[in-house]
Amino acid sequence: MNFRSVSIYLVFNVLSAVVPIMALPILTRYLTPEDYGLFTIFTIVSMFAGNAFRLELNMALKREYVEAPQKFSPYVSSATVFSTFMMVPYALVVLLLWPFFDRFYGIPWHWLFLIVLLVYFRFNSMVLHHLWQITNRALPFGIWALTSNILSYGLAILFIFAVGADWRARAWGEWIAAMVAFPVAIYYLRKQYQLRWSFDPALMKKMLRFSLPLLPSGLMSYVFMVSDRMFIAEFSGAHELGLYSVALQLAAAAGLVFSAVLPAWESWVFTSLGPIDGRAIRRIGLRLLGIFAGMCVLVLILPGILGFMMPYLTSKDFAPAQVFLFPCLLATACTGMFNMISAVLIFMRKTVAIAYINAGMVIFNFVCLYIFVSKWGAAGAAYGLALTFTIGSAVLLCCIIRFRKRQALQAESLT
Repeated sequence: MNFRSVSIYLVFNVLSAVVPIMALPILTRYLTPEDYGLFTIFTIVSMFAGNAFRLELNMALKREYVEAPQKFSPYVSSATVFSTFMMVPYALVVLLLWPFFDRFYGIPWHWLFLIVLLVYFRFNSMVLHHLWQITNRALPFGIWALTSNILSYGLAILFIFAVGADWRARAWGEWIAAMVAFPVAIYYLRKQYQLRWSFDPALMKKMLRFSLPLLPSGLMSYVFMVSDRMFIAEFSGAHELGLYSVALQLAAAAGLVFSAVLPAWESWVFTSLGPIDGRAIRRIGLRLLGIFAGMCVLVLILPGILGFMMPYLTSKDFAPAQVFLFPCLLATACTGMFNMISAVLIFMRKTVAIAYINAGMVIFNFVCLYIFVSKWGAAGAAYGLALTFTIGSAVLLCCIIRFRKRQALQAESLT
């Protein structure tokens, strides 16, 4: 891996993490735990919609760029045109579903249409981000993430003070930040990757053949991200969900390491690792072991540090969130390890295997959460996620070794 890139990602991740932490005293003073819970529901809906909208085309574009960067323009152009026209059927789906969301989740109908625009804006930004990651452009990526974070939270605070907004202050901040980022992403895609308004059906079919098997996996990954909150909302209510959301925000300190390492890791796997042979598997195992050891240290020491800082970062109404810090940190670490191992199977084009593994994990996860949350509340949700991702990581490693042995046998039979 490129450790210079890792260092740059880490610095900007720390700076980006400082922004919500600095905003936390203001947000927790003017927003209630119920407001945090409603914004969490808004985030859940937008994440699911975003995954369904992009059809994992960002992963296909990343793979095509690695194989033939000089012929990349028709691919990114076709994907952009396709996503633009896909807004029409998605808007029709929203028109059919808005009574359900309005009745059960309290999200007004116009916010659902705003979510459609939000996921369209984010799709183009995400394509650019993935291309920057795979080419190790850590500095512009970090500046982009930091600026977006400052804009989102700054607007949220402005709306709170100016109009006394509730959870919608955070939602408007996210939406406007994405809208501002959209033309900037289009500019860089045109300048650096020759984006044009053109569409090639054959190339589009090729990308969809690669990306669609990843769609269930992508949707399932968001199920993992939101299932804990769904069960907490069902068994414990919006108040405890709000406390848990604050603990997750603080636990993102551990996620800083993975969000710094993952882009450089993917770039190394896709561009520098080479064929997945016995030597490559040993290199992967050694690096994963080192990262895992570092995360164990962080998970053990960060709860005490964050617990000490909580009275200075949140109001007293959020003090009970301290008991959720360790399980949230543990779940964050296990999720990060799973994502790193998944990148290897994506590089091997074993996307169907990832889909099957994720399907099994979803079933196991729901069983765990039903048992754990009903008995131990929000803390049980985090422990259930940690257990699910630990088992999933082990299965992924077994699949990598199995596919490697199968490739070796096929090579021997040909000779």
